[in-house]
Amino acid sequence: MITVRLIPHNFRKFARNFAVTILIITIVLLSSFPSLRAESEATISGYVLDAENGEALPGANVYLSGTDFGIATNSDGYFVLVDIPPGSYELIITYVGYKAHKGALHLSGMGNIRSNIELVPQAVEMAGVEISGRRVERKVNIQTSRGTLNIRQLKNVPQLGETDLLRALQGLPGVLTETEFSTGLVIRGGNTDQNLILLDGITVYNPSHLGGVFSNFIVDAVKEAELLKGGFNAEYGGRLSAVLNVRSREGNQKRFDGKVSVSLISAQSTLEGPVGKGAWLVSARRTYFDQVFKGTKLYFPYYFYDVQGHIFQDFTDRDRLSISWYAGTDDLYWEEFDMTGSWGNKTVSANYRKLFNERLVSNWLLAKSRFDILFGLGGGSGIKETDYIDDISFRSDWTYFASKKNQIRFGVEIKDLSFVYHSTFGDTVIFDAKESPVEAAAYVKLKNWPSPLFMIEPGIRLNYYEFNPTKWYLDPRLGLKYLLTPDRYLNASIGVYHQFMEVIQDDYYPKVMDAWVAVDPSVKAASAVQYVLGYEEYFGAAYRLQIETYYKTMKNMMTFVDDRSTMDEVPSDTSLSGLVDLGDGYAYGAELFFHKEFGRLNGWVAYSYSVARKLLDGKEYFTNWDRRHAFNIVGNFKLTKRWGANLKWTYQSGQPHTPILGYYIEKLPAEPEPYYRTIPGGRNSIRYPPYHRLDIGVVGHYRLFGAKVDFFLQAVNAYWRENVFRYFYQFGSRYNGIDDDGDDIIDEEDEGIPQKVVINGFPIIPTIGVTIDF
Repeated sequence: MITVRLIPHNFRKFARNFAVTILIITIVLLSSFPSLRAESEATISGYVLDAENGEALPGANVYLSGTDFGIATNSDGYFVLVDIPPGSYELIITYVGYKAHKGALHLSGMGNIRSNIELVPQAVEMAGVEISGRRVERKVNIQTSRGTLNIRQLKNVPQLGETDLLRALQGLPGVLTETEFSTGLVIRGGNTDQNLILLDGITVYNPSHLGGVFSNFIVDAVKEAELLKGGFNAEYGGRLSAVLNVRSREGNQKRFDGKVSVSLISAQSTLEGPVGKGAWLVSARRTYFDQVFKGTKLYFPYYFYDVQGHIFQDFTDRDRLSISWYAGTDDLYWEEFDMTGSWGNKTVSANYRKLFNERLVSNWLLAKSRFDILFGLGGGSGIKETDYIDDISFRSDWTYFASKKNQIRFGVEIKDLSFVYHSTFGDTVIFDAKESPVEAAAYVKLKNWPSPLFMIEPGIRLNYYEFNPTKWYLDPRLGLKYLLTPDRYLNASIGVYHQFMEVIQDDYYPKVMDAWVAVDPSVKAASAVQYVLGYEEYFGAAYRLQIETYYKTMKNMMTFVDDRSTMDEVPSDTSLSGLVDLGDGYAYGAELFFHKEFGRLNGWVAYSYSVARKLLDGKEYFTNWDRRHAFNIVGNFKLTKRWGANLKWTYQSGQPHTPILGYYIEKLPAEPEPYYRTIPGGRNSIRYPPYHRLDIGVVGHYRLFGAKVDFFLQAVNAYWRENVFRYFYQFGSRYNGIDDDGDDIIDEEDEGIPQKVVINGFPIIPTIGVTIDF
């Protein structure tokens, strides 16, 4: 096997030189800023809102017809067009699924025109004006490795019982999962902990329930989810691979509204309405199979719940205060196995948005996030684990629209962190670690158009981490976009990234929950370099083709290597270097994404070719989550005016695993029975069989007593593919009176020979449910 690696020989020297290059580029571009605005030039600004509920519309296209003045609204729905010369114009605003707004303007001189525009929802029928408008967002944003799903797209993917955000994202190219039972995202060869997951700017450390089967996010409370699979710029940091930015709905400012949804697995409700000069929204969910199956053979003593909310007030037309919160808990009490467990997230944040003037916008965030794990097995003499991470964060982000060709974004972030990882077996401490580091960063990013066909986005992030000999880390970033034609683009990005907290990887055993630990002085911080090159083309209004290739190197990934002779041995050194080894790795691949966004038949086709390798203790091998090929088809078809159908078909190459090559017999003098010991093969040297699965669903839309009612029927693994989840080897005994090896002979001489047992993934799982919007 031939491998090509681009790991810089001296990583710090590479990062420093790259940072100097970015700094020089930034200075040169800043020097081109206009020193004084012409007195005859005007500014147009405002917010684009939904006419039915008053919510902001991020990504709406705002432009002056027949000119090159155009911009896409930011995450708050805000837009500003600057340096407009006097004259008569037509202002056009478009957004998919809404009627286009057109308005005549006459600008006679210097001044500011500020207006909030409400768009009226309508059926998605794209005309020429909408096609021109959509080109605005493509032109002004570097689209490298970026994908956005709104609530409509999320609900059109068949799911396991209910709509799930993370499972919907798994249908995108470059996005895999560790196992079928997990919603954790493996993105371009990076482990699940290498993704920064944000809910309204708050870090969510464990975004899933039931060992990863369901995600925490309640889709009815979500406005959109933006996934940056790589090459993200300086406003984000602290992770090596990707960013998932989930934004909550703000609530209905026009009227009270409610929704209730019931399926075979859970029930959920969302309520919202106006309050003062703002709105509120609360959404809650609970599973109930612990109650439904109580007293039956299907009983499982487990449930989870989520509560998610958002409220805001506008004090003036320039000042808004928003408060978001989330609380979710998994609860398990399995008396038969003396097993108890409780784990969950709690987050709360306050965000103050200040519009100083039309060109300068700031957001101030104060947030607290906590993730707890309490686990026990075997009562007082068994295993107990108490872990938590507590995060208090402050963040300030500023955007300055300097001119038509220049935007600056800059900010600071400070995190006061507390980590506890405490594990015992009986009265013996297995591992005990407590850390309270401070992590901080400052960044600046410039967006510049040297010409109408070329955009450059240099950025630099300076990180500070308290508990490491090297306290300061420099992360330069660079994004590029070149317009071949109005519908064809080239995107490229390169960046350096650091991570100061990790989930310890285990190359042999799948994890159930993420227990986070902070980098301490005994180990180095994890780092990565990413290179991304992409091509995108649009065909009319509905079709998009995206092709991307990437290469990523990773260093200092924590890997657990258990070489102790007994389980109850007390470690003499509680530093991380006594528990883990540091491994390096690299990943590369290519992705193809063809998307039809709307129409009677819509959906996407995605293909990924990827390689993810790891280097540890002088050995190189595939990671647990490496898959050579992944192919997804997601489709939605409108059958009639009331009924629609959807499907998702997935094919993936098998995951690597470590085989058992054979066994040998060990007989000890003091033991009456010999022991069979396995002989393992090379680490992750062979693969499980290929994985494929079809999920299908139908949904009907009706009105009953004035309320909107949706009926849905879905089937996961519709053709009941027996996908292999895991192999394990079971040892028998000559003295238990059981035919352990399945040859109809009990307690024979070779009864203890290890037998391979296959654990399969999901069987066919049908579900039915109803949603009522009142």
